[in-house]
Amino acid sequence: MIISLYNIFFKRKKYSLILFIFAFFYFSNKANAFVLKKEIVKLFNDTTKDWITTPRLQSDSSNNIANKLLTTDSLYIQNWSNEAVFVHQNKTIAQLPPKIEIALVDSVNKFQLTWYGKLNSKYGARWGSMHKGLDLYLRTGDTVVSAFNGVVRYAKFNSGGFGNCVVVRHTNGLETIYGHLSKIEVAVNQYVQAGELLGLGGTTGHSTGPHLHFETRYMDFAIDPEQYYNTQTGTLLTSTLVLDRDQLNSTRYPTVSVVKHRRGKSARSRSSSKSTSKSRSKTVATKKHITTTKTSSKKGSTKKKTAVKRKK
Repeated sequence: MIISLYNIFFKRKKYSLILFIFAFFYFSNKANAFVLKKEIVKLFNDTTKDWITTPRLQSDSSNNIANKLLTTDSLYIQNWSNEAVFVHQNKTIAQLPPKIEIALVDSVNKFQLTWYGKLNSKYGARWGSMHKGLDLYLRTGDTVVSAFNGVVRYAKFNSGGFGNCVVVRHTNGLETIYGHLSKIEVAVNQYVQAGELLGLGGTTGHSTGPHLHFETRYMDFAIDPEQYYNTQTGTLLTSTLVLDRDQLNSTRYPTVSVVKHRRGKSARSRSSSKSTSKSRSKTVATKKHITTTKTSSKKGSTKKKTAVKRKK
């Protein structure tokens, strides 16, 4: 047998080498196919995992953030109500610090323009009352988004004039109000990010046409939104808003407006006008009295003259 193998491998090298290579590849492929089949079967039958995953969230992440803010953050715990637009009635302007610094944007909190139309009406005195927000043009059905990150505190129809209204309390301490919406797309106690949909524009409530009534408030004290961003370019003017307590409007609610102050002035002016009219009437009366006495004296003198003439 040894001699035969010697003859195959050494005497007939050409054919033996070809046969050896063929046998090698044939049996190696068979072995690889067997190993691969074994691995596939093992893969499908194996129930253990050797990778690491993060634990599954019990609920939506935005709900987790809202729950955390509403239970641990003092900003959201104090004076939190889903039934009223204004909730800081007991807070007086004297209780505020002389200087208030509010971080508008940082690495986490962003700012997003809440509308895409032109400015119809500015903040300030208007039509005999105080307009404590901006009126921004839009079409009915246009999207209205949140200006900053925060939690929706109020989201329903308001009979005080705002119509369908959303109030968002932000993580920087501000609250923004979105009024006259045609439809509300958020729920109370919902966490929203800057740029997230709040509702659709409309003309509900005390409105003369489709527009967004946008207010910015700190502890219910109204702030002119144009103090911190440019309405023409839609960009922030500063990353930190610095408020002076003396500059905040002490008459912070819509029911207390410039009208009452003007009425007070007009009442004072009326009283002063009454006094001036009385003095004027007195002077007129005295003038009349003087003229009557003069005419009566003239008549008396003429009568005396005629009597003297008759005697003559």
